[in-house]
Amino acid sequence: MFEATQNVMLKPTDSWRETLLDHRVMDLFFTVHRKIREDSDMAQDSLQCLAQLASMHGPIFPDENAQVTYLAHLVEGLLNMINGIEIEDSEAVGISSIISNLISTFPRSVLTALPNELFASFINCLTLLTCSFGRSAALEEVLDKDDMVYMEAYDKLLESWLTLVQEDEHFPRGCFVQPAVQVFNSYIQCHLAAPDGTRNLTANGVASHEEEEINELQEDDRELFSDQLASIGMLGRIAADHCIPLLTGLLEDRVTRLHGQLQRHQQHLMATADPGTVDRKVLDDLYEDIHWLILVSGYLLADDPQGETPLIPSEVMEYSIKHSTEVDINTTLQLLGSPGEKATSIPGCNRTDSVIRLLSAVLRTSEVESRATRASLTGLLSPQMGKDIVWFLRRWAKTYLLVDEKLYGQISIPLSTAFGADTEGAQWIVGYLLEKVINNLSVWSSEPELANDTVELLVTLVEKRERANIVVQCENWWNLAKQFASRSPPLHMLSSSVQRTLMKALVLGGFAHMDSDTKQQYWAEVLHPLQQRFLNLINQENFAQICQEEAVKQEIVATLEALCGIAEATQIDNVASLFSFLMDFLSSCIGLMEVYRNSPETVNLIIEVFVEVAHKQICYLGETKSMKLYEVCLTLLQVYSKNNLGRKRLDVAGEEDQYQDLLLIMELLTNLLSKEFIDFSDTDEVFRGQEQSSGAGRAVSAADVVLYGVNIVLPLMSQDLLKFPSLCNQYYKLITFICEIFPEKIPQLPEELFKSLMCSLELGMTSMSSEISQLCLEALSPLAEQCAKTQEKDTPLFIATRHFLKLVFDMLVLQKHNTEMTVAAGEALYTLVCLHQAEYSELVETLLSNQRDAVIYQRLADAFNNLTASSTPPTMDRKQKVAFLKSLEEFVANVGGLLCVK
Repeated sequence: MFEATQNVMLKPTDSWRETLLDHRVMDLFFTVHRKIREDSDMAQDSLQCLAQLASMHGPIFPDENAQVTYLAHLVEGLLNMINGIEIEDSEAVGISSIISNLISTFPRSVLTALPNELFASFINCLTLLTCSFGRSAALEEVLDKDDMVYMEAYDKLLESWLTLVQEDEHFPRGCFVQPAVQVFNSYIQCHLAAPDGTRNLTANGVASHEEEEINELQEDDRELFSDQLASIGMLGRIAADHCIPLLTGLLEDRVTRLHGQLQRHQQHLMATADPGTVDRKVLDDLYEDIHWLILVSGYLLADDPQGETPLIPSEVMEYSIKHSTEVDINTTLQLLGSPGEKATSIPGCNRTDSVIRLLSAVLRTSEVESRATRASLTGLLSPQMGKDIVWFLRRWAKTYLLVDEKLYGQISIPLSTAFGADTEGAQWIVGYLLEKVINNLSVWSSEPELANDTVELLVTLVEKRERANIVVQCENWWNLAKQFASRSPPLHMLSSSVQRTLMKALVLGGFAHMDSDTKQQYWAEVLHPLQQRFLNLINQENFAQICQEEAVKQEIVATLEALCGIAEATQIDNVASLFSFLMDFLSSCIGLMEVYRNSPETVNLIIEVFVEVAHKQICYLGETKSMKLYEVCLTLLQVYSKNNLGRKRLDVAGEEDQYQDLLLIMELLTNLLSKEFIDFSDTDEVFRGQEQSSGAGRAVSAADVVLYGVNIVLPLMSQDLLKFPSLCNQYYKLITFICEIFPEKIPQLPEELFKSLMCSLELGMTSMSSEISQLCLEALSPLAEQCAKTQEKDTPLFIATRHFLKLVFDMLVLQKHNTEMTVAAGEALYTLVCLHQAEYSELVETLLSNQRDAVIYQRLADAFNNLTASSTPPTMDRKQKVAFLKSLEEFVANVGGLLCVK
């Protein structure tokens, strides 16, 4: 099953120049669309043709002028088509594809070379379309339509805006500000309740109240609409002068109203004492408004903090700098430090920094929430709003807290004064955020998602050493550490994943700057109790009798979760101490595998500890330490294998959870293999000062562990099991890794195991998704190279590669596949052809002899001749391989689809 990519770009050769650059051809397509647009199926096809024409690139254009002329005619035709009609539902996606293609295909210099009036009309049309599709998309959501055509079209247009504004230096200065204001306003309006907005209003203006049930089933909006929000956030930055004050005003207003509502409800409850009589309609509308305002603010002020240090967006920094002369720093700091007050009640509030005022509006929301919990009004609050607040604060803290002036060409004085290193503002806000975390964990322990977002905020506060140095000076931090270490309520009620992340945060905090006595005391309070309780428990004489008791199991599970959290806290500068600490536990964990062999959840958690240690630490370990880890992993696998010998998995159609152990073992093996790719160790450099003992006898290698593990996994992987996507992906990732790293080990596998592996590769290539198929193709090249190296004919591997030659040949010539696949299949085909040149010639001959059509025969014969035009026979040579892949691209372009079997 091969998936064609939906959006194939048009790259005709220069022989098409005369035909496709003739304006009459494009006019014909626009005319055809006007004639048949009432028929939705035909309209989609005609728009697909126009979208293809909008993606045209390559040698067909002799120079840039030809591109400008072509694009100008395309844009004129598009504007004429759109302006003269009311767009049908079936046209929305097609029209947005045309716009998306032309913006992503044509170079900026070509877009800016369009006549000024035409470019302005195009941007104006794009603005109106975006706002219109956005309103229709909101309507689709209210009506809960299955086919969200406007949502898809809106997403495409927002992506197009993102492409344009990210390269706005190529365009006339400020040309996107007004469009950005319009699109931003329209988005906000669609997401606010009446009277300010149109959320939940159906076409006839009637409010719909059925959103609750629908929303329960959906994933969180911040994931569901992350692409939309990123585009809207970017547009908000382009028009920061309008958008930042707009968001601030709307959020301040909603929070003031929320505060008033909660006070009224409190009085009402004191009077009636019956919570059932509270009308939540107004509250729910306010919560939903606040939800969207905080999400948009988060995306406007900061980028997604993945990977490297996120920087304050340049547009936000410039906006703050531009207005800094009008700002009173002291009033700004007073506003920031008074989340309990209404912003407007602070004298001179209009002379404060707008970026800080928007943050203050979120802190004010947070404060209203915290005070409501203290007034026992938690039942009236929205956990979703709680999640939004800590999500925003985490995103904000990663970017703004302790802002490093060295990373910026110019810095805003209000921002550096409020949040820079060694400022009172930074210390105050760290204390405030820590208090928020502690309050949330005690109030919201029964809301796992909110508790999880809260501990992620805590991790953000301590994962950078500079921030952690401030955190560990707070008394609250030490109280939290002691409370967690002693398993006291309410922290012990948190879900296991939250406890794991909390442990990670506490460990990271322990590596902050402290004097040695303080540090010793800290570890004594955080890690020592964990170790002591665990050892006291498992060393009890009657442990075998009491191990199945609920309280004992809970203690064991809590310890295992904590160990995962400790492993997750690994960084290059703490790996030495954490590795030693964890290694002491790992052998005890293997003993627990025996004790809990009939308790799958506990077994899975034990394996997970090994998975995490391997995942986070293997890349830093030198040879000696790696060996220790390999040895302990091998012992784990041996115990697992012994306990699972002959175990039948009865319910093949059962839940995927039943196969969690297999998934984890494959993950463990893959993590151990990753050492071959990612290795930051410097022969145990990070373990300086620790004794280096060389392993006695024959060392255990990654290959030993992995192949032993494969012996366990392969026989258990049935076709039914491969129907589970996560198992399937992990399995194929693992076997591809093995073929790439240890190809020499594959011929040495026991016969049954070897057959099983080859069948898996064939199944993956022919019956799985394109992603899996690609993995299998990547596994073939190293196997063929291994055969070429040994030059042994008639081995099972040599015979298998001959079979794969036919499969890959058929895939490239006879079947539909996407373009990414061509590269992987091409590389595999080349190595297989080097190995089996006579068989390849035979395949070509057979294919040609079956052709009855003389024209197709000749085209194919020429294409195959060009493909292997080199006079020398193909060898495993990089230069030859690159030339072959280039020829293959042309081969697929010329004859791809000629013989496709649908």
